[in-house]
Amino acid sequence: MRALVLSSQYAETQHRGKLRALAGLGVEIAAAIPNGSVGLDGGVRLLPIEASGDAADPASLRWRARVLKKTLAEFRPALVQIEEEPGTQGAAAAATACRKLRIPYVVFSWESLPRRRGMMEARRWRATVSRAAGHIGGNRLAMGLLQGGSDAALATAMPQGGLTPVEAPSREGPRAAVSIGFFGRLVPERGAEMLFRACAQLFGSWTLTIVGTGPEQEHLEDIAQRLGLASRIRWIGGLPRAELEPLWNALDVLVVPSQNTPTWTDRHSPVLLDAMMRGVAPIVTPVGGLPETVGDAGVVVADVEALHLALQEMVAEPGKCRALGARARQRMLDLYLDSSIARRTLDFWLDLLAKPSAAIQAEIGPEPS
Repeated sequence: MRALVLSSQYAETQHRGKLRALAGLGVEIAAAIPNGSVGLDGGVRLLPIEASGDAADPASLRWRARVLKKTLAEFRPALVQIEEEPGTQGAAAAATACRKLRIPYVVFSWESLPRRRGMMEARRWRATVSRAAGHIGGNRLAMGLLQGGSDAALATAMPQGGLTPVEAPSREGPRAAVSIGFFGRLVPERGAEMLFRACAQLFGSWTLTIVGTGPEQEHLEDIAQRLGLASRIRWIGGLPRAELEPLWNALDVLVVPSQNTPTWTDRHSPVLLDAMMRGVAPIVTPVGGLPETVGDAGVVVADVEALHLALQEMVAEPGKCRALGARARQRMLDLYLDSSIARRTLDFWLDLLAKPSAAIQAEIGPEPS
C-alpha cells in the first residue's frame, strides 16, 4: 500500500525509525515535512511542504495549503496519517486537502486532558477529528478525547514512535544497596516530595539518585534534611536524555510519582521507556499514560504508603527488582520498538481500509465546494 505521514517531527532523522520500519514491511511510505528537502531515507520518501512560523514550535507553523494539496495529488496515497495536533493549521489544511481529493485520513494526538480552545482552533479541531476515518491517541486518554469528537472512526492507542533496542546492563551479583532513581524536573506535579516521604519510612540499605533541577529543589533539600535522608541522596542535576546512559547500570528502580493537576498529566515518559528497556524496575502513579506503559511489568501506587510498601519489598528482596526489571525490558521489546509500532500502525491502516468504501467516504464527508 501507499501511505503518507505528515509531521514536523520527521525533520529529525532520529525520529524516522517507525517510518523506516513501515517501509521494511512493504509500505510505499512518504513523510510530509515542513520546509524539508526532497530525498530518501531508508525507503522513506521525504516530501517538503512550504511553511512559515517557528519550527521549534510546531503548533505555530502555517503549512502552505496549496502545496499540501498538490503533494497529495501527485503522490496519491491510499491513506494519510496526520501527526500534527488536530487543532493546528497544519492538521486542518491536510485534512481539507484529503477531503477534496477523497483520501481517507487518520489523526494522531497526544492531548490527554480536555481544554478550552479559541474559536478558530476549536473549529479546526472539530472539522479535522469529526471527518477522520481513524483516530490514534498516544495513550488511552488521548484516544478517548478523539473518540469524543466522532464515534464513527476506528480508534486505537499507541505511541507516535518507538525505541531502538539496546543491551541491558548486567545486574548480576550482590549490591551493597538498592539504588532508587528519580529523573525529572523538580516541580510539584512531578511528585518528588511523595517519593521522599515514602523513602523516609524505609528500612535496609538503599540510595536515591535525583536527576533534574527546578524551582522545588531548595524545598526538597530542606525536606530531605528534616526527614534524615540527606546522606542517602545523590543530586546529579539536569542532564540531557542522551547523557543518562552511564546512570542506568547503577540503577535498580525508577520511580515516576507524577501527580495530576487541572491542566497537566504525564501523558508520556520517554525516560520511563528508556529505563524499562534497560531492565530497570518501574514504579509509577496512576496518572496519564503511565499505567498503560508499565502494564503488568511495573508497580502502580496511588499514595505515599503504597509507594513505601512497594519500595520496602524491593529493598528487602533485591531479586524482585531484577525480576521486575527483566519483565519491563521484555515488554519494551514486545510492544515498544519502532518495528512493533510500525506493525501495529500498518495493522490499523489495513483494518481501516478494509471497511466498505461507502463507509469511509461517509466519514470523509461531502466534497468541499
